[in-house]
Amino acid sequence: MSTLAEGFRLVVPGIVLVLTLLAAAPSVAQVDLCSARGFSVTAGAVACSGSANPVRVTATVRTYARLALDEVFGSPAAGLQVALGEIDAHCVSSPAPGVSCVADDAGGSATWYGSIRFKVKLTGIGAARARVTGVRPSTGTIPGGRLLDGPSGAPPTRAYPVAPATPADLQTSIANGDTVVSRSLGLKVTSADPPAPWSGDTVFSLVLE
Repeated sequence: MSTLAEGFRLVVPGIVLVLTLLAAAPSVAQVDLCSARGFSVTAGAVACSGSANPVRVTATVRTYARLALDEVFGSPAAGLQVALGEIDAHCVSSPAPGVSCVADDAGGSATWYGSIRFKVKLTGIGAARARVTGVRPSTGTIPGGRLLDGPSGAPPTRAYPVAPATPADLQTSIANGDTVVSRSLGLKVTSADPPAPWSGDTVFSLVLE
């Protein structure tokens, strides 16, 4: 092992000592692939063949899928709660930021809605054959048929199915890479609904076609 010498003087009354510190030089890790002596120096000759010690490259290939709630009513998603605030059957209440209301006066109802956005990351499926789905595991306190889905920017009209019903397809033909999925999510209120807090869950999934 090579070393580096470093000296300094230590003065003691009547005595001068010179101390030398030996510091180990950093070693260089290496692995021999081949060695040879007496080889031909002709152009094209193999001076040192590493055929007996090939360098092996290893890796583990995996499929990958990620579905993230990216934006809620125009603001970055900060949690799993989508709050529409106070709603009524005639669009009288002041909507929460990013929420719109459309009234059906003849039917005595109103739909309150806003856009939600998902981001999908997908690899390993080899084709555009994935879809984002949504289903309600239970109705909760939101009456059945009142939690609605639709195209982004438009009042939603399709009710999320309640399990064990088949989940609704929100977007199909999703391929490898990054994909943005935007939907309209809302609640329908009728004049017959009594005042009460509403709450219900929705399960979103990424499913292979």
